Amino acid sequence: MDPLPAAGFVATGSRLPVTAVAFLSESVILSANGGLLRIHNTQSEKCVDEATVFEHARIYGILPLRRGEEGPTSRVLVFGSKSWTIVSIRLDSERARVLPVGRIFAVVDWIKAAHWVCADSAGARWLVALAMAHNQVQVCDAETGRVVRTAQCEERSILYAAALAGDTLDDLCVAAGTVFNQVLVWRVAKGPVERRLVGHEGVIFGVNFSSDQSTLASVSDDRTVRLWSLRPEDCLDGRVEPQDTLYGHHARVWQCLVLERCIVSASEDGTCRVWQLGDCGWRTVECWRQCKKNVWAVAANPSQTLVVSGGGDGSLQVRPLAKDSRTVEAADQRLVSVPLPPAELVGAGDGVDHIRAFALLDRNTAVIATDSGHVLRRAIGTDRFSVSLAVPELRSYAMATGSATSRDGGGLAAVGLRDGSVAIILAGSSEKPLVSRLHSGPVERLVISAACCPRSFDLFTAGPDNFVLWTRVTVLVGDQQPRWTTMAKLELPSGASFATATVNECWAAVGTKKGSLLIYSVPASVLESGLDIVDGLLDNSAPLMQPLVSLARVHGKLTLSAVAITSVDRQSCTIYTGGRDGMLNTFSVHTANGTAEVTRTASERLSPGRVEQLIFTDAQSLLAVTFYHKRLVLLDHFNRTELLSVACAGGANKPWQIYRDTGCLLVGFMQGGELFTYRRPLEESVQVPCNRLVDGVSSVDIRATDVGATDDGFLLATAGEDCFLRIHHYRPPRGKKTTDALRFLAETRHHASVIRCVAFVPSHSQSTRYVLTAGAGSELRCWRLDLSDGRANLVDWGAVLPAKPKYGVDRDAPRIMDIAVLFSTGECFTFAAAYSDASIRIWRMDLASQQFTCVAEDLDRSHKCCVLSLAAVS
Repeated sequence: MDPLPAAGFVATGSRLPVTAVAFLSESVILSANGGLLRIHNTQSEKCVDEATVFEHARIYGILPLRRGEEGPTSRVLVFGSKSWTIVSIRLDSERARVLPVGRIFAVVDWIKAAHWVCADSAGARWLVALAMAHNQVQVCDAETGRVVRTAQCEERSILYAAALAGDTLDDLCVAAGTVFNQVLVWRVAKGPVERRLVGHEGVIFGVNFSSDQSTLASVSDDRTVRLWSLRPEDCLDGRVEPQDTLYGHHARVWQCLVLERCIVSASEDGTCRVWQLGDCGWRTVECWRQCKKNVWAVAANPSQTLVVSGGGDGSLQVRPLAKDSRTVEAADQRLVSVPLPPAELVGAGDGVDHIRAFALLDRNTAVIATDSGHVLRRAIGTDRFSVSLAVPELRSYAMATGSATSRDGGGLAAVGLRDGSVAIILAGSSEKPLVSRLHSGPVERLVISAACCPRSFDLFTAGPDNFVLWTRVTVLVGDQQPRWTTMAKLELPSGASFATATVNECWAAVGTKKGSLLIYSVPASVLESGLDIVDGLLDNSAPLMQPLVSLARVHGKLTLSAVAITSVDRQSCTIYTGGRDGMLNTFSVHTANGTAEVTRTASERLSPGRVEQLIFTDAQSLLAVTFYHKRLVLLDHFNRTELLSVACAGGANKPWQIYRDTGCLLVGFMQGGELFTYRRPLEESVQVPCNRLVDGVSSVDIRATDVGATDDGFLLATAGEDCFLRIHHYRPPRGKKTTDALRFLAETRHHASVIRCVAFVPSHSQSTRYVLTAGAGSELRCWRLDLSDGRANLVDWGAVLPAKPKYGVDRDAPRIMDIAVLFSTGECFTFAAAYSDASIRIWRMDLASQQFTCVAEDLDRSHKCCVLSLAAVS
């Protein structure tokens, strides 16, 4: 191709996954999208040139020649599939461009790794070493492509990954990652396996040598990064055990870098992690999320101050590697124990007292409820304490506690008692707690959140009554007692158990222990007419708010444990829910004419474990608290970063809490019967800035499409991994003055998992269409598409749902792989469905009753395995 100056170059805009990246210099980056090689400048943040290297193959490796290169032209080794070539790139102060691609060389096996090898001591001639998929190395002349040497390992294992190290043929070393969960280390000059690295529990996907070849890092299907010492003294009888194992990724790990100060890994979970070695071993010091799925490639610049990563969504990001990287994981030496004072000083007698529950009142104070029925204020890190409340008759009652921080930084803690009373304790106040009886029986659940107005807190309590009581505490100026008012009772469906709640000026939301989401509209009169709570008595005339919408099994049958609301006005809002299935769901709520329409707009797995709390910050970031493998992780969801990770035995099953104000992050948790806290200044949580060279689109797949004809064009239906059904309208050009037009019409999301097939039903009306969707879990749905006045509306018109398992999702239910409509009338239609259990079933849909009926089935299972597709011929 002709060289183009940077100022006049226009990129093609390809959004294929980025499969390889490399730094050509400190500020010039090479990336691969399919067979396309691109040049990016980090200073101008632009793609300055590109060239197609392979017409029919993807690029999987980019290796600049860094030694012996003089002048403005650099040589780069590029390989992919069974092909390789040398590309020349010219750099000067004003432009960077790819010179015409030379000859492309073909080999007989898949190339897993490549390496530059010096052919003579002067460095005038270079060879290319290629590691093949059957554990063979082929050495070729870089100029002519002629094979000068071939070496075969004694074990002809199939490789998923390989790495090469060494300057000459005599010291060329191979690390071969096999499908048998081992890494084989051998030398081209010898052949036999020198070291066998055993320890992974899955296929090896990536290996990488350190610069001095003393350490090898490998990543695997088992979600770990393992480090191996290659020093002779650490090898016994050729078998090497891992020196360290790094846990943290939530999915398979594809690649890693071994740098001087750290290790960088890239994973299927859409994140990159930076690991550093400290006094307590290897820890995650930075974690950034790039996309929803798959970071395929990662590379560092020569000075190891920048890291570039390429995502499955086509995105390309650059982040600095600071020398003093902030630790994401909490160090054990920074944990502070908060012991109970001696029982005799508290007035608990001569016995041993224990902590039943606690709350973090502010950054220096914890409120502790004990077995002996005492409520203490305990100064963190000192011996100071005071008894706020003593209720000896409530010994051994597991009292509910909670705390929150108002918008101006004040703190409030609350304690629920067995007789239905609630005590509230204010930070910075020496007054005795306010106590009032709010329920007829024990307080079973208590949740506090900062109110939308300054110096106020919203308190939600639940007892044996069939409602959640919403009260508000307002801190008054001076030494006045806080104002405690009853706002409303939130009605619960029969049998529902309260788990969490939140409220703002217009909307309230409640989550239940069986995964239901209840949405309430808050009347303006409720906010204006709160009833003061008289100490010890409750005026039960609080207004009763009934749910506007009740959504069952938002998180299956698992607890909806966290909820947050952002509202535009009284007609619409966005609700985020987190559950103990590890999912974060987003719902859009719109009201019109007294009815509400709720659409699930997004669903994302934040953790293999649980999502336990959602927090909106003043900067409008959404923080999520997750638990997995006895570890608390704080995520910044919108910025896709991990802020903190703390190991806490027991996880969410034992009391824990996060206190956050303008300058401090404090985590408290119970471990071995003791209360521990971890304090961290918020400036330590600031993540390094991200330079997005290329924005991604989506890394989730579209699995199914179908086309339906209209009078003026075509309807296009698409569906896939994100569980959305989307409808577009395509109008082809008619006449000389019109052009092609593709317009989005509507979307909806009701499927619990991946949609694998979609089909339009032949229509007898241009204004009403029916669409079938099916997929994972045998889920089958029919949709009515109403078209009028250029608008479209999708209505759920019936479904066949699998039987729900006791916990989570039934992953053994057969998948519907394909559907084909056989015939239709104005009243019903009949279609065939192919299943992953080798069956074919015929279904009939009655449009009036909105009911599916299975009318026939291939009981003999003529197919012996999964049926992938089917078609109907009249």
